[in-house]
Amino acid sequence: MSYKQFIQGADVRVLRSSRYLRGFVLLAGLFLLIQNDSTLYAAEDHSDEFIKVTFLGTGTPVPNSRQFGQSILIEAGEEKILIDCGRGCAHRLWNIDHNLLRSTDHLFVTHLHSDHIVGIPDLYMNGWNLGRTKNLKVYGPEGVDVLMHHLRKAFEQDVVFRADIQNHKVTRESLEYISKQVSDGDKIQLGEVTVTVIKVDHHIISPAFGYRIDYKGYTVVISGDTTYSENLISKSQGVDLFIHEVMSPTQERFVRKHFEPAVADEIIALHTLAQDAGKVFQKTKPRMAAYTHLDNNPKFKDELLNDTAKVWDGPLVVAEDLMTITVGKSIQVLEPRSSVASPKSD
Repeated sequence: MSYKQFIQGADVRVLRSSRYLRGFVLLAGLFLLIQNDSTLYAAEDHSDEFIKVTFLGTGTPVPNSRQFGQSILIEAGEEKILIDCGRGCAHRLWNIDHNLLRSTDHLFVTHLHSDHIVGIPDLYMNGWNLGRTKNLKVYGPEGVDVLMHHLRKAFEQDVVFRADIQNHKVTRESLEYISKQVSDGDKIQLGEVTVTVIKVDHHIISPAFGYRIDYKGYTVVISGDTTYSENLISKSQGVDLFIHEVMSPTQERFVRKHFEPAVADEIIALHTLAQDAGKVFQKTKPRMAAYTHLDNNPKFKDELLNDTAKVWDGPLVVAEDLMTITVGKSIQVLEPRSSVASPKSD
């Protein structure tokens, strides 16, 4: 496991290396804990005044053994919030903590493209089957209520089996959901957490939203799928963590190779190229930025980062599935253990 810490803008990197280096990192970490100057995890501050962000899925619609579909878990105080629920979301929640699948009850949908919502049935039905104690609440653009209505109908026979026939200790009442259509500027208060809806520009797909999370003076913004968006920029000034989608150079080449030129142009127009994302970061000046919704193959990461750095060279990470970022007095990144199959060697 490698650690990457960004402490108030400073980039301190400890890379994978020999057993000796790993031992050194462990000793250094223990020393830091003893000195109480810094920590490997923000949670070690013995305070709940931070936002914990876990990337459950960072990929694109194209299946990828390293990356599941778009989904981000936000934990702040007592609240557990999902932003989108793409392929494998429930698997990732189970990877982290079995209780998360039954206790995560707020889902904010950025838009209704299938790669952002295809995991909802698994979250909805398995969370219920495993004993979710609160009804699932789903927020999103126009059509989210229709989506949930038809999902509920689609699984009626399963509900009959589990709630009516089997002695499964689940009830129809506990499967009820709450859906709420949201609009630009709406603020949803969840305990001490404020979620603000930000309309973004997903080209011809409208409406599409990003979300801003505020908790005890700290702020995280998730762009959702978007091109360069002035509204997003205006609502994201000086945020602590800015998570932005990007179409990397290698993705652009993939699209142009596999689609007719006019179709490729339309697909690319839906997303943000690296230098445009750099302009967004330059105008908003986040303490840290993170890329998601991309093919994060390490072979092509440098090209993406170099393109961005032509415009903005502040702290930036390329997200991986199960990467965690804690946002507090310091912003700290914990890279994941290898938990999915690696790509086949050439």
